[in-house]
Amino acid sequence: MRFILPALLAVAIAVAGIDAASAEDDGLPPVDYPSLPAAVATRAELVPAGWTLEAEASGDLDGDKRADLALVLQSEKPDLDPTGEPLVGPRMLVVAFGARKGYQRITANHQLIPRATSSFVEDYFDAASGALTIKRGTLTISLHYFATAGGWGMWDKTYSFKWRKDDFVLSRFDHDYTHRAKGDTKRIIADYGTRSLRVITGNIRNDATKTKKLKLPGPSTVTLEQVGDGMEFSPMTDE
Repeated sequence: MRFILPALLAVAIAVAGIDAASAEDDGLPPVDYPSLPAAVATRAELVPAGWTLEAEASGDLDGDKRADLALVLQSEKPDLDPTGEPLVGPRMLVVAFGARKGYQRITANHQLIPRATSSFVEDYFDAASGALTIKRGTLTISLHYFATAGGWGMWDKTYSFKWRKDDFVLSRFDHDYTHRAKGDTKRIIADYGTRSLRVITGNIRNDATKTKKLKLPGPSTVTLEQVGDGMEFSPMTDE
């Protein structure tokens, strides 16, 4: 069996500076996240009462030839906007490794998929779009931002994680941004394996783009827990 060591060291990462959405939990009541069992016989035991299984993916993440699980669980109790209108419920990203009998729960992350704060912003996580996958040993999760009022920016952020010894570490980050009024685009691709960063700018009105290649700044390793809020993370110190 393998056990994850708690990530206690937070990494200082700049917030994206292009029409960034507030994804903090300010004003929201605390959530009583349930404790999940460390070992289970079936997937169903990882879904506690009051929570539903919204998305799942299966594949070998730790290289032992057993199928592992990634689950997105959603609370059946919705968050509320300032007017009292119900929003989507808080979520957890749960990963469990396949064992000789059942599964070993590795992580239950409460931050990567942030809580909803506004009825004018589309749901950050779209299970129907295939936003959670496991392929070739990589766990990938995508988040989306689109506001019907209060801003022109829309974007997708895609996180790819690899299991390394005792933690999930970020292997690739892809931020694809569009300004809906001006048509300006900006794509940031960070490859943590090669320590490289590409910034591709353009406009939706033509095919011309400019690519800037940089050395990836910041720490050499960023864990799943250190990413924090998936709508605010950026590998760049300025944008």
